[in-house]
Amino acid sequence: MGNRLVRGMMAGFVATLVISMILILRLAAGIIPWYDPIEVMNLAAQDLLGTPDSRMLAWGIHFAVGTLIWGVLFALLVPYLPGRTPTRRGLEFGVASWLVVMVTVFPLAGSGLFGLGLGLVAPLSMLLAHVVFGAVIGAVYGWAKGVL
Repeated sequence: MGNRLVRGMMAGFVATLVISMILILRLAAGIIPWYDPIEVMNLAAQDLLGTPDSRMLAWGIHFAVGTLIWGVLFALLVPYLPGRTPTRRGLEFGVASWLVVMVTVFPLAGSGLFGLGLGLVAPLSMLLAHVVFGAVIGAVYGWAKGVL
């Protein structure tokens, strides 16, 4: 069980790093510059926790959630997820995690159910990000199974 959790956290960290790099590149290229999920998290932290403006805190929350929460949860659920390969199971997990975020995090952040308060691009881009996250978490988890 311990190795499974370590693999899950490692896979969650790598998957979070990959989608973070895509986010940074997208913003640097000026693609949908008005939609920045880290800024949404920053504003939510300010509202919910009363913290000052701190993008570093938002990035820390982003990596903690991706590594500790989603990584551990994936490791615990992977034997029960549909699909024959870890990557396929990761894709299923990515879509499920997207649904959770759309009905919990976005409404809590004041963006409405499925983030529709930010327009249609928010839920669609988040779905794409979570599909990439899922594919990477599954692939890295599967690779790490042979290493750890």
